[in-house]
Amino acid sequence: MNSYTNIIGSKLVPAQYDVFWEDVPPFVNDLLPKPVLIVVHDHEPNGPEGLQLKRIIDRSKLQPEQYNLVVLKDGQQIAWRQLREKLHPKFILMFGIMPSRLGISSLFRANEPNRFNDRIWLLTYSLSELIQSDELKKQLWNGALRPVFELRAFGDY
Repeated sequence: MNSYTNIIGSKLVPAQYDVFWEDVPPFVNDLLPKPVLIVVHDHEPNGPEGLQLKRIIDRSKLQPEQYNLVVLKDGQQIAWRQLREKLHPKFILMFGIMPSRLGISSLFRANEPNRFNDRIWLLTYSLSELIQSDELKKQLWNGALRPVFELRAFGDY
């Protein structure tokens, strides 16, 4: 724990927010900076959600050396500042993860590029919701993934 933990331990700030002041979790420390950060719920890599994620990554023509994958368990939070300082992403793609789980109090539009903190954010529905809806997948591709990863309307990555 760092010195900020003592400041947070007050009645004004609930303990659930302590995570945003803790050190970088070990699973992030093992990652190297890459231009794309993908954040998803915990899922079975070879299950339907894992296969859906693989199809999305493949269709976006992302190579393993271009992205980091951060998998959050139910209720798990991590500070955006930690991810930003450690991984230096230019593009953040979040599947079913609300920005508040990264300590961000801002509204984002789903399935559209959002500018925040000098980066492009792409928020969409969970992988399980995408599996069930061709319309949501179409919105994600046409409104977010295609402009960013195929047309590169927001710069190279």
